[in-house]
Amino acid sequence: MAAPALAQNSGTNTTDGQASAPQAEEPTANDQIVVTGFRRAYADALNIKRESDQITDSISSDGLGRFPDLNVGEAVQRIPGVQINREADSRNATISLRGLPGSFARTTLNGGGFADPILGSATNTSSTPLGAFNSDIFSAITVIKSPSAANLAGGLSGNVDLRIASALSRKAGGWAKASYEYNDLGDLGSPAFSAGYNAHITDNFAVFGVVAYKDEKFRRDSISVNTWANRLGAIQVGNQQAAASNPTYQALMAQYPGGVYYPSQVRQFVRMNQGHLLTGAAGYEWQASDTLKFGATGFYTERNLDKGLNHLLYIDTSAGNNTNTALAPTSAVAHFTSLGTPYVVQTSSGPRAYINQFSAENLQTYDSIRSEPAKQKTWAVNPTIEFKDDQWRVTAQGTISRAQVLANQIELDIIQNPYRNLGSAGLNGITASIFTGGTSLQDAKFVLNTPNASHIPTGGYPLPSAANQATQAGAQMPGQVAGTQGDRFGVTGTNGQSWNALDAIQLDLERTFEDSFLSAVQVGMRYERNEYTSIGSRNTSLGANTGNVTPAMSQAIPYANDFFGGTAGGYTQNWRNLDINQVLGAVTPVNIGPRTTANPNGLPGQFVYGSGGVFLTPYGLVNNYWDANYWNNNFTNTKKVMSAYIMGKFDTEIFGIHVRGNAGVRYETTDQKIDALDCRNCASALSGVVGPLNHSMSNRVYKDHYDYWLPSAMFAADLAKNLILRGAYYKTYVRPQPRDTVPISFVQVPEVLTPAVDPVYSVTIGATNIKPYTSNSFDLSLEWYNRPGGAFAIAVYQKNINGYIGPITDQNVLCPANGRINGIDYGLGNLSIVGPNCVSSNQFIGAGGTLVNAIVRASGLTNQNPMRVRGLEVSVQQNLDFLPGFLKYLGGAANYTYTQIDGKDTAGNPITLPSVAKHNINLIGYYETKLFGLRMVFNHRGKYDLAAGNSFVGDARTVKARSQLDASASLNIMKNFSISLDAFNLTNATRSEYENDPMLPRRIDYDGRTYTLTVRTNF
Repeated sequence: MAAPALAQNSGTNTTDGQASAPQAEEPTANDQIVVTGFRRAYADALNIKRESDQITDSISSDGLGRFPDLNVGEAVQRIPGVQINREADSRNATISLRGLPGSFARTTLNGGGFADPILGSATNTSSTPLGAFNSDIFSAITVIKSPSAANLAGGLSGNVDLRIASALSRKAGGWAKASYEYNDLGDLGSPAFSAGYNAHITDNFAVFGVVAYKDEKFRRDSISVNTWANRLGAIQVGNQQAAASNPTYQALMAQYPGGVYYPSQVRQFVRMNQGHLLTGAAGYEWQASDTLKFGATGFYTERNLDKGLNHLLYIDTSAGNNTNTALAPTSAVAHFTSLGTPYVVQTSSGPRAYINQFSAENLQTYDSIRSEPAKQKTWAVNPTIEFKDDQWRVTAQGTISRAQVLANQIELDIIQNPYRNLGSAGLNGITASIFTGGTSLQDAKFVLNTPNASHIPTGGYPLPSAANQATQAGAQMPGQVAGTQGDRFGVTGTNGQSWNALDAIQLDLERTFEDSFLSAVQVGMRYERNEYTSIGSRNTSLGANTGNVTPAMSQAIPYANDFFGGTAGGYTQNWRNLDINQVLGAVTPVNIGPRTTANPNGLPGQFVYGSGGVFLTPYGLVNNYWDANYWNNNFTNTKKVMSAYIMGKFDTEIFGIHVRGNAGVRYETTDQKIDALDCRNCASALSGVVGPLNHSMSNRVYKDHYDYWLPSAMFAADLAKNLILRGAYYKTYVRPQPRDTVPISFVQVPEVLTPAVDPVYSVTIGATNIKPYTSNSFDLSLEWYNRPGGAFAIAVYQKNINGYIGPITDQNVLCPANGRINGIDYGLGNLSIVGPNCVSSNQFIGAGGTLVNAIVRASGLTNQNPMRVRGLEVSVQQNLDFLPGFLKYLGGAANYTYTQIDGKDTAGNPITLPSVAKHNINLIGYYETKLFGLRMVFNHRGKYDLAAGNSFVGDARTVKARSQLDASASLNIMKNFSISLDAFNLTNATRSEYENDPMLPRRIDYDGRTYTLTVRTNF
């Protein structure tokens, strides 16, 4: 099952002593096959595991040719050691494997590579999105936990092999099914259709085809605290005077000398996903002679959520935080009118006092509406030629594969800003009371009062964006001189797209031997060329006709009556929406003429249309040349990989014990070339300079070379008739994901805004010396097949990992005293670490209207110190047909995984791998007769950490433990017709995050329950 290219398109031949994929055929009505197929699916998966020389686990489609789960990722998580990641709001279904994040695994198709539809970096979205595939095209999925020399390298935690059965291995005939998915959150329905046909034109020639289409429409609701890192300032509380003259502030400091921190921005938001998933597979196979076979298998999948929308509401009281001066004429800050009782929690920076309840006035609100169309598309064609006689097998395989990912975004923000506290017009009239709910944001209570029901001022936003701000046009602030922006309208969003091309050719030869300790010798060579191209752009409001935005465009949010499915009653309904197409129609076409007195809405001097980086984005808006989301995401990464392996297979008896296995070595060499866009003088602070263009675009080329020897050895010993001991050692490596290797550093200089905000440098440290990470892995398992369809298994493993790519946590790198990033002076000044912050010697006008030192927030990726991952996997599967009467229809399975991570990062802190829980449990029970079948699946995933972007903002988060119950039922109506009902998340489980302590909740996600009704026929 875990075969390399030798057996990729052969359903009858095997490699490495592994069983071929279960045939993707329709069940027949006889005494041996149960129509509903749960029992058959588990038996097929168990057979794959037993026959393999390697340590593997599998899932197989049931007798109805389906995986009774919401998507491929949900199905794979039933395997010991697999955990599904639910961070993405659009059911991408990435997974973590054997205590390691998804980027440590390699996904293959019939043992071969294909172009992955990935966009992000290794710290978030780099692993294969299994939600982009319809499971109807697959016959089985195998997780190869101990790859051999013959397997493709790159799966440090293992290879996830998606199996499509070959044409001759399929039974002649066809099938069709129709289903309807219902999501109770939002009362949303989605139809789906799929069909397949397998034709044996002659005994030696067969073709097959499968096509599946699903309309996707589902929602996720969330509540979050954006940060707990801000501290109350004297300017925000009491009489808003300086600390020494502010009794309220003095009383707080007397009791809590380190200050009092608070949730400075809370959010509630809805992610609406809508689009389609189209997947197909086809192939042929021709046994031209007894020794010669030709074949090809291809697949295509496209997940296009082109109507994806995100609706967010921010309630923000951050203006003035940590400012202890008195109000100045330009101060525009929130004023706290009441404070909850502080409580103290332990953090990575020591004990801190927090409040989670307050009332405030003159605060800021955002109604943010974001169109976020997303597309994940990939296809591959794999032609093969195989020669096989009694002693030789020679296989040649080609791969042509392409992938595309699109993740565009147009963000429109209705922003009500605080007014100047000492201004003649008074405060902005907005008041709010906030309670974050203790340990659960589901119990949060947000009350928001706004004097302007539409949140949009009459007259729109005629004041154009400054060059160094670029994204927010404004309305006149009452009581201030002409041109002073008050409320604003944001036009922004990042557009990203990538193309991934993989072309490969592989040749494998195997010579078998009779009556010899050495049963076979296998050698192979492979050449692969992989080119990954990324582009990005950043929308701005420059030149946009934002004066045309009117209060009439503001609409009540459509989710106000059913937010969180009614389970979080404390949300505010004072939440507005926009029709994005209507607004875009009003603000475009943009004004691309130069900004002058006569043309005040034109483009600033450094934004000359047609000059470097100044063009129209996919939404017809002006691109922001100095934003890192533009130039840092425009590059091409080309890899040329040559590999060769030799592997010996053995099959013998030692002291009367049958032992089989293999040992070999793989050599891989990689030449990498990165062609990246670099922008000189691309900083917001320089964008407002009057005069000739002061920035330029150029390309930098970086080349790298690395090679590795990858030995492996594994055995399976039949200690008794039904008792198998397995052991394995292998070395492998993982290449950095393309967006991890962008070498350009970026520094965002603090913006000079009106009203002023506290200055912050945002620094992205270029990855100038990122290398692949490697592992030496050791596995041992014991399996007892106590009866047909039953097994008990226990496995232990250890992985010694070097050079894992993770976030920089060394404060000396993130906050170097001389301010140089990778040896280059970006004008950050001298830097020092003050409490939780990196502070620059450079000063700017802050929110309090006085000079304050800028904060530096830096992030980046680096190769980490060595670490060790250990794990334990225990599983049991039993078919209880030996019981009397109706009890014989019972069966079930259970597995438990324990993971332990040891190691220190470059700063000496314990290493934490994102999205890996220490404990994971699956419990599966079924009851199945010829007429009907029932299945219950329970999954419990323990708490796990998420990666922190940098070590100064305290944003390392933990996801709480979560339990989910799913159920499936199938009924055989007649010989060739069945109906099934699947229910997901019957426990109505939520996903919750907190920071350092449960009393600092960060986010909660609500998905609701999902039900799927399916009818199916075969012919």
